[in-house]
Amino acid sequence: MSDQKRPQAGGLLPALLEVALSLGLYYLLRAFGVGVFWALLAPGLAVGIITVVVTVRRARVDMIGLLVLCELAVTIVLTLTTQNARIAALREPAYFLIAGVFCLSTLFSRMPLTHASTSSMAGFGDPTREKAFELAWRNDPRYRLWQRLLTASLGLIMVVGAIVRWWFLVSVTDAEIPHAIDVSNIISFVTIAAIVVVSAVLIQPPRRIVLRLVESLQTESDNASLGC
Repeated sequence: MSDQKRPQAGGLLPALLEVALSLGLYYLLRAFGVGVFWALLAPGLAVGIITVVVTVRRARVDMIGLLVLCELAVTIVLTLTTQNARIAALREPAYFLIAGVFCLSTLFSRMPLTHASTSSMAGFGDPTREKAFELAWRNDPRYRLWQRLLTASLGLIMVVGAIVRWWFLVSVTDAEIPHAIDVSNIISFVTIAAIVVVSAVLIQPPRRIVLRLVESLQTESDNASLGC
């Protein structure tokens, strides 16, 4: 097994889960009559606490995790200082923007984010599957093309969605902020749905390549064990 260092991919999924948590807590608090400002701020504080606890338990932080922590700290401080609901509302689009930019930046690293994440998660600790991912990346240009296409697509979806939400929240008046937040959250759900659909479609070609390699490696292993 190659000992080359892979980019850490663990931060992207937690970041998206934290966005979902923020959305859920916002509407829960609004349902109990909490004002827009505190309904936006409280989820940010909760997400910040969870992120810090997870980071401490893991005893390490990857690049996207560090960016999320910095973004949380800055937006929470700015929100408390300005008492501005608009700034609080911009936190979630910032999440997507950070995740999208990080995703796109891995296109210029040794391995794109989607390959690093799928090879670590879909390997299931099986040496054969891990070897298949390694061979696919090293020897099959089609696999590399599909993984880069998937990474680029996910990154662009997140960046475009974040920019649209950011523009909408900045362009409305203070009185329109509650409605703008609802529209922004709808765009957020559409963005997440697009990520799921695009991932499900574009992952299939590289998945088939890896499965063929797994079968080939298993056949070679079986033949070797039989002395063939």
